[in-house]
Amino acid sequence: MLHAHGRAKVHRVVRGPWPARIKPLENETLSSWLVRASLANFSSPSTVVNYIWPGWRAWTRDIDRELTPDQLKALQQVSSLSESEIDSMLLKPVIMRVNQDTKLNRTNTWPWVIQRSTRNKNTIRSTQFCPLCLMEDVKPYLRRQWRISFITICTKHRINLHDSCPHCGASVEVHKLTRGKLKQCAHCRWDMSDIKPASANNELASVTGMLEKQAFSEQDYSPTHFQRLRYLISLVRRLSAKQSIPQSAATLFQCNEERFYAFADFSSLAFDWLTTDDRRSLLETVAPLMSMGTAQFALSLLESDIPLSLLNNCADTIPEELQQYLPEKRCFDARARNETQNPVKKLPSRRAIERRWQAFLVKHGID
Repeated sequence: MLHAHGRAKVHRVVRGPWPARIKPLENETLSSWLVRASLANFSSPSTVVNYIWPGWRAWTRDIDRELTPDQLKALQQVSSLSESEIDSMLLKPVIMRVNQDTKLNRTNTWPWVIQRSTRNKNTIRSTQFCPLCLMEDVKPYLRRQWRISFITICTKHRINLHDSCPHCGASVEVHKLTRGKLKQCAHCRWDMSDIKPASANNELASVTGMLEKQAFSEQDYSPTHFQRLRYLISLVRRLSAKQSIPQSAATLFQCNEERFYAFADFSSLAFDWLTTDDRRSLLETVAPLMSMGTAQFALSLLESDIPLSLLNNCADTIPEELQQYLPEKRCFDARARNETQNPVKKLPSRRAIERRWQAFLVKHGID
């Protein structure tokens, strides 16, 4: 066990019982709990983590995903938490439930987990938060739902989530806090709950609520919705790379061409690496098709003038519910290979051209 040395001039930990033994809150992440436990015992998150796992730079890793058996045992020894209590703070049980056919690798990215890009303990927008949840919390903490990439709104308050401080724009890095509460920005000390919330898209709120319930509930799970969501996201992103978009396809997704082409600005990044705003924009586009029945969904796609080759090849796998409606994928393999061998040069978007023009003017001192 460890606790802060009350008479020490600087924060450090010493062996002994942990005076403040806090319990995890509902759906709290491991990183959130570690920070709260550190501050409650008048120590810093870095000092505590280095004591628990010496030689392992935990804050440069995504500790919310999973722990090895040795790391789990070390944490149990100093926290008095049971294995099930620690497991309830990790993302692995949720992701294994959502991706039952996918084998999770510790060193690879995990589907539907917001990826944590880290350099020297500096993280880039890997944690979201709801300002109203933080405002209402007696003990502010971070939820596991806020680390899931298909969740970009708070289903309780039906408002948009944020992934950076509203005041200074810095990423949410609670592991850098040395005092205060988790709703404070570690960079500017601003109360991140002090912001006017933005109402969520009603259709997306309903879809997100359904997906969240399936991911975090022990009942009524079906892989169909997650397969469809992944497929539609891939389809929209592939459409945005086309030189022309069928009008019927734009009508189907209730999205104009300008918005479609805006998706091309971040086409090089996988969905789980995108910012909250970019992911929310994509999810709002596919939300109308998420509530359709299987037959209506398939018929809508086939009547949208989207090329069958694209419907068959836009994603790694076609959802099981669509396989009986779409022609055999192998019929289009040759055409897909030809398109790959002779790619059509994509014109840059208007937004990208404007950015380059502004950079040119600044470089040459032209007003």
